Amino acid sequence: MAVEPVMTAEEWFEGMRDARPPTLDDVSILWDGRRLDSREAVMEWLAEIEAKRAEEAAVGIDGRA
Repeated sequence: MAVEPVMTAEEWFEGMRDARPPTLDDVSILWDGRRLDSREAVMEWLAEIEAKRAEEAAVGIDGRA
């Protein structure tokens, strides 16, 4: 199944053209409630993602090591 974008980049840019600038509390919040509000928080999250990907690659597609 091919993934198709919901909108083009041009449509997204046009929709964001009149958006207000970010506020001081405008940060990404993860599903578990953690806030990515610093470089350290983002780097920790990226390390978790990398570890999870490495774990999944070691296990393989069929779920066996």
